[in-house]
Amino acid sequence: QMQEAAMSMMADTDLNWAAMPLTGVFETQDGAVVVVGAFKENPLRDICMALEIPDLSSQPRFATLQEQTRNKRELQSVFRERYRTNTTAHWLARLEAQDLLCAPVRSLREALADPQTAHNEMVLDGRDGEQPIRVIGSPIRMSNAPVAMRRAPPRLGEHSVELLAEVRAMDAAKLRQ
Repeated sequence: QMQEAAMSMMADTDLNWAAMPLTGVFETQDGAVVVVGAFKENPLRDICMALEIPDLSSQPRFATLQEQTRNKRELQSVFRERYRTNTTAHWLARLEAQDLLCAPVRSLREALADPQTAHNEMVLDGRDGEQPIRVIGSPIRMSNAPVAMRRAPPRLGEHSVELLAEVRAMDAAKLRQ
């Protein structure tokens, strides 16, 4: 929940953490955002085709990756304006038709309900005593090490005394007082 709260507080910040001029998170008409990654010979041309705008790669200020990076703010402004004109589903279909890497950005609730999340075993069901619990699984898969919940996560304060004793080199019995 804290991560979700932190993310919601960043709603108006530049979410293009990769600093690449053609990739980023863009708002769409229905309020969702889309992540776009482009790894092709002339990805800008293909993005422009998907966005149904003139090919910006033919302009000198966007002709090379170096120029696109130098003029990233202007380029991303064009993208942001265009993405806002239609829905996430519309842009996903257009981008996928150009074989561009893209995906909808979802809320935590939506991501957990997505069939792909279940297929990838990203949510594990287990027990804490008699209580059923669900936890996030590991995205890392190794052939000889299946992902499983070995034990339930600690409850609030469950290990406080042990941790304080270790960090402060204090006697656990004294801390319990």
